[in-house]
Parts: sequence; structure tokens; C-alpha cells
Amino acid sequence: MMWQRDVDLVVPLWQGGDDVRVAAGAAALARLVPSGGSRLHVSVSDGARDVVDGVRNLDVVASTVRGLRERLARRDPARALTLGGDCVSDVAVAEHLAGRYPDLVVYWVDAHADLNTPASSPSGKAHGMGLRLLLGEGHGRLLGAAGARVAASRVTLVGARDLDRGELEFMRAAGMAWVDPVEVITDPDRVVAGRAPGTPAYVHLDVDVCDPVDLPAVACPTPQGPLVDSVAAALAAISAHHEVVGVGVCEYVPVIEHERAKMEALLGALGLAAPRDASRAAPA
Repeated sequence: MMWQRDVDLVVPLWQGGDDVRVAAGAAALARLVPSGGSRLHVSVSDGARDVVDGVRNLDVVASTVRGLRERLARRDPARALTLGGDCVSDVAVAEHLAGRYPDLVVYWVDAHADLNTPASSPSGKAHGMGLRLLLGEGHGRLLGAAGARVAASRVTLVGARDLDRGELEFMRAAGMAWVDPVEVITDPDRVVAGRAPGTPAYVHLDVDVCDPVDLPAVACPTPQGPLVDSVAAALAAISAHHEVVGVGVCEYVPVIEHERAKMEALLGALGLAAPRDASRAAPA
């Protein structure tokens, strides 16, 4: 069954991770995912490639996020899909939905925690700050006017395995739930443990959560992750347990040779494409 939503946003933002290859990922995802009805393609300018206040390409990232917030304020969707782009592409959408649903639960399905700030980030890349922004902390030009949107206690990290020291310290101090790769593999249903059934949920899916041996078409390949089948099972568990009101898919690099059916399996688990047998697929 296809997941119903009010709007699709195609956001080819790449400057957050400073990797232009993910811009094509947004368009490729738009071809893989049938439109939910209303689909908006967001224009992203090139902008200056510089570092401002410890953030790479801050001007264009901030401008894109601000424009997304303005669009969302006008349309006020109750359910929304973002096809990115990098991991900043869907922050404004997740923030908007958190404003509509005070009890929103967020599943950050990603090899990385994205919990850095400009002060703690080793790279200055905004795509490593997305979740921290959603929690209400980060550069003032990237934060929403309403401040903190989601409590750390309502976030579950799924599959994260490459965390900077500051991120790990923050996550532990905040008491954030974390389902590591081994748990995703051995018991995918565990991702929803402790969450009330039927509550609204937002799913952020960075496809690098999958082991690059199984799905290499990602911006930041990170070894020792779960295979696609395990991630798809975890996504299906989230969809079955919650009322999913938002999804963001990002960091896909279609130029790297891979089996398209792997992506279709992930999307299908969220009701975005019909899953099929990966063994019958030709490389994308």
C-alpha cells in the first residue's frame, strides 16, 4: 500500500555535505517514487563555497532551509515527503511536522548521528548537524524561529555507528535511544521498543545506514552496517507501529553502480515503491 501524503518536496541540496553528487540523488529518487499528488521541485542555487562561522557553504544552506520553511508555512501539510539531497534537506519538514504533532517521534535512520554543532564539528559540514538543529541547537541562521522542536527523549537513532566524540557525549547525556547495527540485524522490531503504538512518527532515512558492500551508492560509505533487508525490516516495523506523517530520504549517489532493487526495497518498506526481489534487478 502506498503511503499517502499531502506534498512531495524534491530538494537537491548538496552544499550541506559539500558533495555535489547527491543533487542527482534527489532527481533519481523522484523517478523511483511515484508522486503522492502534489510534487514541488525546489531550486537550489550554487552560492559561494566558503566557510562562515564554522559552517561550510552556510549562505546557500541557510537560504534553502529558510525557503523551505516559508513554503511549508504557506501550505501547512499534515504529511510530507522529502527527496534529498543531503541530510539538511529534510530538517525544515521534520521541524514543521513536529510543530503540528506535539507527540511526534523521530527515527533518525543513519550511519551517523548528525548531532554536531559548528563548535564541535570536525568538518564544518552542515549535514552532520541536522538532528542537532531539529533539537533546537546550532547556528542561528539554520535554526527555526520557534527554537527547539523535538525533545531528545523522542528521538531514536537507528543503525548509527560513526559518531564523533562530542556527539556520543551529547547522546548519552541526553538519554537518546540508540538501536545499533547489530540490534537492527538481529531484531529489527526492536527499533520501536518503548514507543506508544499509533503515535505520529517522522522517519529520516540516510541510505548510508546500509552496509556499503550491499548498497554502495551513498555519499559517506560506512562499513559494518546492516544489509538492506535488515534496514527494510526495521523501516517496515516503524510503519506498522506508528502513524507515519513524514519521511525524508537522502544522501543517495545514483552515479555509483548498484542494484536499483536495493533502493526499491528501502522505499517499499515505507510505502513509497513496490518492493521486488533484488536478485532479479539489473544495476542502476
